[in-house]
Amino acid sequence: MKNLNLKIFLLFIAIVLTNNAAARIKCWTNNEGNRECGDKIPPEYTQQGYKELDKSGLVREEKEKVKTKAELEEAKKQAENIKKRNEKKKNQKAYDKMLLETYTNVNEIEIARDEKINAIQSTIKLTKKRVSKLQYQLNEQLSENDDSKESKKIKNLQDEISLNENFIQKKINEQEEIKNLYIGYIERFKQLKNY
Repeated sequence: MKNLNLKIFLLFIAIVLTNNAAARIKCWTNNEGNRECGDKIPPEYTQQGYKELDKSGLVREEKEKVKTKAELEEAKKQAENIKKRNEKKKNQKAYDKMLLETYTNVNEIEIARDEKINAIQSTIKLTKKRVSKLQYQLNEQLSENDDSKESKKIKNLQDEISLNENFIQKKINEQEEIKNLYIGYIERFKQLKNY
């Protein structure tokens, strides 16, 4: 008896669900921009999106229009832009945190900048002394007899001088980069501290 009641109940549920599904009306927009409704959507409108309504006219389900390749690419580009903006915000937050945890005032930032610039200046000074010694050796070689061994030595000295001069220029550029970096630190620190 229980088994029969269960079968009747399941049959009843199936009939109700079938009637609800069949009772839904689908509405779409045709090529002229007019809204049309029916129990089935014509194949040419299935990709344009539609709404399913129940007997009382309430929207039960809404299918969005299938996006074109251009629309998908635009959505992808917008998602990438949002990701870049979020990454930039995250990096800015980390940068600000580092700045506030490292320094307590502008004077500390200036001292740190000056220490770095002075350390580089010491390296430049030592390299310039080295270049002077190499130049002295080169001048001696040039004033002596011209011989194949001597010309190789001259070439090596010229190359070493050139390398050291390039190194000095890189260090001068590095000093400028540090100055610009610390200008940014100071400006941002002042913004964060409302100076």
